Amino acid sequence: MRNLHKIYALSGVFLLHAFFVTVQADELDEVALAIEKWQYNRLFNPSPANLKAEGRGTVFIYDGLTDVTVQQAIELHFDRIQNMMFTRTVITDKNGDPRIDPITGDKLVEEDGCD
Repeated sequence: MRNLHKIYALSGVFLLHAFFVTVQADELDEVALAIEKWQYNRLFNPSPANLKAEGRGTVFIYDGLTDVTVQQAIELHFDRIQNMMFTRTVITDKNGDPRIDPITGDKLVEEDGCD
């Protein structure tokens, strides 16, 4: 049963990615912001159902949050850290703005070791 919860968490992330890829280019920023807000809210204001799932061993994968947000989550919710995984964490500058790769123009992300 524990593995089933992990599969649900992973499938949710894949569905979000699939949705993200299928929207029109002019809607991408709006969708990305909505996903980021949803993840932020789940991370810092988990519902009772989220906490119950975590208590059963569910791991939720947070994707594309900033390094500042990840650090804040670790500091404020260290007791839940075993139920969190962070991928494509965006590297920010001293002002909290995403650092940009000068060659590609993409946001710089931390290497998470998940290939």
